Amino acid sequence: MSTFQEGIRLYKEGRYAEAVEKLHAVTIVESTNHKAWNALGVALSKTGDNEQSVVCFENALQFDGANKTYLKNLDRAKTKRFGGIRIHPLVEGKSGDSKEINRFSSQTILDKAQMQTIEPVMTETSIIQAPNYVSSGSVLSDNDINEDQAKEFMNRALSLFGQASYHEMPDLMQETLSYIEKAISIKPDYYDAWQLKVSILISTGLNNGEVLVEALDACEHALAIKPDQAAMWFNKAGILESLGRNDEAISAYNQSYLNSSDEPMRLGLILMKKGAILEAAGQSAQALEAYGQVPVQDRFFGDAMERKAEFLMNSGEDELAFSTLRTAGMSYLKSSQYEKALQVFDHLLSINTNDDEISYNKGVTLLALYERNQSKDLLEDALQNFDIAVQAQPDNMSYLIQKGRCLLDLGRFEEGLQYLDRALWINPDDGITLMNKGIALYQLSRHEEALRYFDLVCSHYPEHSAAWIMKSRIHLDWKQYDTALMDIEEAIRRSEDEPRAFDQRAIILRALGREKEADEDEKKARNLLEMTPE
Repeated sequence: MSTFQEGIRLYKEGRYAEAVEKLHAVTIVESTNHKAWNALGVALSKTGDNEQSVVCFENALQFDGANKTYLKNLDRAKTKRFGGIRIHPLVEGKSGDSKEINRFSSQTILDKAQMQTIEPVMTETSIIQAPNYVSSGSVLSDNDINEDQAKEFMNRALSLFGQASYHEMPDLMQETLSYIEKAISIKPDYYDAWQLKVSILISTGLNNGEVLVEALDACEHALAIKPDQAAMWFNKAGILESLGRNDEAISAYNQSYLNSSDEPMRLGLILMKKGAILEAAGQSAQALEAYGQVPVQDRFFGDAMERKAEFLMNSGEDELAFSTLRTAGMSYLKSSQYEKALQVFDHLLSINTNDDEISYNKGVTLLALYERNQSKDLLEDALQNFDIAVQAQPDNMSYLIQKGRCLLDLGRFEEGLQYLDRALWINPDDGITLMNKGIALYQLSRHEEALRYFDLVCSHYPEHSAAWIMKSRIHLDWKQYDTALMDIEEAIRRSEDEPRAFDQRAIILRALGREKEADEDEKKARNLLEMTPE
């Protein structure tokens, strides 16, 4: 049973705090494991730490942005936030290295057969594979006994590692290492033990050359057992780089690249690290070639474009550099790396203050950050950028919609309605704008007008369950319970997993005296609000 599976088992048994420890350990060694981030978020929500569960779901979505379960979990967690342990969002620094995640800096990538992990080596990054828990078998011989003993030591090491990483206990990490050594002494070709040893030595020897040399030796042992493991080659490269052995590091990165040909997440990371070494060595052309190989869909594509733009700017190709930097900003925005996108857009606007498209994209980025932080200062800043965009292109529908939405979020409903009306003049059938206008009118208690817009949404986009919910709410406000019930049942027919619809139907049913059915709907709503760890 893997560490992840052990965490899920503990969660299902209701042992939420223990599940958090296990799942947190997985995210330390597998920080792009979206399943682990989602499961950790669910477990944290069960302990009452909804603030950090939000961060976990956002991290999960960075690596699987279309996952409906993660989106649903995030939406539910956002309604129940409050403080707890600090788990930072996955936001890269300017160099491409990850910033701190609960004081552990890690970047992780996916391998074909298993998740493999990157841990920090001084200023660099390393990878290990996720070791599995193992079950002891029947005792048949001395070899079997030794095998079982090695597995038991490894299981103990993994258990301690989960506690040590979550609670930041260096003494316990050393005890973990002692159990790994025992497992290796019994079974010298135990790959999982060697790769966990690499991870621990790297994380505990950031500024200790002797420990890094020991980690390098552990890498060599691991590669002697499994020479085609790209993750371990990456570990080796990072250690060599930290030890100043750059030519050997480049060779190791090449080996990692050769064994990662179908894994875009890994390819981008390897190429960025290789490019940085070449750049530091003054080999600009080779560095630029490495950055140029980063796949467009890779999370590091924005970093590669930013580095390329700097090369172009230094060579006097300002126009091409500006265009490349714009590409970097859009890549960051699309991959939800909002802080980095904001830095790039600010840089671009410092070069050309009159670029309405950049101002608009900066506003979109600020709105995305507002969704995460709920800071009205971000909304005000976004509004200023949308103002610039709308002034430049008064008939741009996207600009008008976003400015209207921003004003609505600020509670300036009348002003927001003006911009939504301008957008509807351009496209009277736009469902998002019709829905937003209906909500704004509802907030202003102009319910009859709001109902007309929700009717339009239901007419043009009948599968839009939110419009049916709002229609039902208006009829409920008017105590037209039978009509409200028909509307909410239309909403449920279109979206059977929407807890708000069942909650609202329960209210209506109670008003109609149908208590048993109302109780059943409330139960359904509670069940739907339960987040899904898998």
